[in-house]
Amino acid sequence: MRVSNYTLNYSGLFRTGEIDIFGFLALCRELKVDGASIHIVNLPDTSDDFLKRVRRAYLDNGLSVSMFSVTTDFGSEENATTALETARRGIHIARFLGAPCLRVFPGLPESEEKREESFQRAVRYVRKVSEEASEYGLPIALQNHNHGALCRTGRDVVRFLKLVDHPNFTHMLDCGQFAGSPGASAAVPPELRGEDYLESIQETASVASYVRTKFYLPSPTGADQKLDYNRIFEILRGVHYDGFVDIVYEPAKYNGENVLTAMPRIVNFLRSKIAANDDGPAAARMTHAGHYAELNNGNYFEDGEFAKDSSLTFTEGPACDAAGNVYFTHMTEQRIVRFDSQARQLTTFRENARGANGLLFDRRGRLLACEGRAGQVTRTDMKTGEVTVLANEYNGKPLGAPNDLTMDGEGRIYFTSRLGNRDPEKGNVNSVYRIDAPGKIARVLHWPNIDMPNGIVTSPDNKVIYLIDADGTANRARRVRAYELKSDGVIGKEWLLYDFFPGRSGDGMCIDAEGNLYVAAGLHQRRGTSETLDTRPGIHVISPAGKLVAFLETSEDTITNCTFGGPDLRTLYVTCGKLLLSVRTRIPGKAAYRPG
Repeated sequence: MRVSNYTLNYSGLFRTGEIDIFGFLALCRELKVDGASIHIVNLPDTSDDFLKRVRRAYLDNGLSVSMFSVTTDFGSEENATTALETARRGIHIARFLGAPCLRVFPGLPESEEKREESFQRAVRYVRKVSEEASEYGLPIALQNHNHGALCRTGRDVVRFLKLVDHPNFTHMLDCGQFAGSPGASAAVPPELRGEDYLESIQETASVASYVRTKFYLPSPTGADQKLDYNRIFEILRGVHYDGFVDIVYEPAKYNGENVLTAMPRIVNFLRSKIAANDDGPAAARMTHAGHYAELNNGNYFEDGEFAKDSSLTFTEGPACDAAGNVYFTHMTEQRIVRFDSQARQLTTFRENARGANGLLFDRRGRLLACEGRAGQVTRTDMKTGEVTVLANEYNGKPLGAPNDLTMDGEGRIYFTSRLGNRDPEKGNVNSVYRIDAPGKIARVLHWPNIDMPNGIVTSPDNKVIYLIDADGTANRARRVRAYELKSDGVIGKEWLLYDFFPGRSGDGMCIDAEGNLYVAAGLHQRRGTSETLDTRPGIHVISPAGKLVAFLETSEDTITNCTFGGPDLRTLYVTCGKLLLSVRTRIPGKAAYRPG
């Protein structure tokens, strides 16, 4: 991410003549920001000759033109006609300066009774502006605003984007101008008093091409005293936003501190947030040896190393039945195999496993399987051998390869689905689905809010669902995400539990009765991806608070998954390379792992 400064922050100085556009750009250079954005009102002259001077001043000050802005109101027919001309003028200036996008507002409703009519009018005009700007390759960016405006919630923004439905139209996310934002302008009407501005940011961050960081009351550290920028940057990082963060601080509107004294602190604060949340090598979250120091393995493992139970070629997806037998997949030969933990014997349960990966026994002792090659999730009755297909399509299109699965306390199944497609028009994308009954599924998470979903489990109290995001592509997610799991199976708020970047992320995981995650992650050797060796190979025990509390290393590549089994659910079975490993644990596995 890069920091940008905005001309409207200095409106008072522009009005008194203490600063002009060239002085503003020189000030941006002194602040060492990366870019500068301009509102049309701060240009005293918009002739091509003057714009040439402005463009040269950007170059001389080492700045990027981060954005050009006009104020438009398409809510009424009279205002819309004027706004269209304003937007056209903005298109010419933005093109001339080389701005990457032009900011517009949808505007205000003529009245609350005519809000929907005004909304539809704004959609039509903004689509026209987007079409005209597309001739020059200039994207039009919609900014949210809460002055009773047409797009004052995340839902409004998403709906507006869908209705405009133009490839040249995008979103400019203003972090402080959603309904419910503390300090935001204008009173919130009764119907929106329960709005959470962070939920609106979460809803729109994945479609934002530009971000504005609003500051109402900068603290001595530069942080805003009203907006939660810890959470905001967590959301931005969660969707891999890597563009400009443009500062908006207008002290004249809020009787605030002088912009010249406040701005250096604001800039330094944003730099610190960007550095702390950077996905690049500078962050190196797992490079510090301290992550593996001062762990207390004795609180979680009875033994200091794994026992080797069997050996095949490449193992995955372990699951234990009520008798203590371990079922897991032999990926190379496409078999599901059964390990008798008492007799220490290995037999074949199913040939032609159709790319089976993650396995799980449900509460009636039936075996659930994610069959990646077949693109389906199945259920096998262990008494009759009958196989039921639970899911094989969504919205009439085939699923990507199902990978892993879990259940909640109501017996609903959640599974991850992975494939290379990132274009929703061409088919389903990487997602997490919920199965409520055979053939009845709902999509609860999907790209671009997640990258490459893998392991998934629910907490013992069924109030949280954990998801491993594991993408070896450069700067993609390698973390454990946590989500509120509501009683009806709906996914709620998200937070980052643990980040493995830049090393290899987790693959599969299981959870104990106290809510600690046992995550199979790491590598012994590089494997041709951007994943480093900073994540050590083995089982990482991560507390519900997101702290690494124990670690037990595995002997070879590649560790894939784990599950609890045994009569007391205190044997952890791990699939790793060609091996099935086991170790005794102090805490039993989550009770739901025991079919009954």
